Amino acid sequence: MVDITEIDVHWYAGRSKSELAASLGDRKTIREYLAPAETSGLTPGEPPMSEDDWKKLIKSWFPELADRRLRQITWPDIDAHRDYFRACWGRRVSP
Repeated sequence: MVDITEIDVHWYAGRSKSELAASLGDRKTIREYLAPAETSGLTPGEPPMSEDDWKKLIKSWFPELADRRLRQITWPDIDAHRDYFRACWGRRVSP
């Protein structure tokens, strides 16, 4: 979430999307993470917001990034096949 916060803070301070893309990521990623801020009516140059304020907003816009468990919902399904994977890899790796 720190990277997204950094993107939003720099944008809000007046850096262009092109400048952000050059230093923090590609244009598509920058647009993706700035879209909720723009949709919410935020515009660069408004009164400053704290980093905590940004983190709260970003958490509401991208909850899957704030809680890693939401990105790992398939792990229990994959874990059920752990022994099979180990057996397959073991045959390939052993001499």
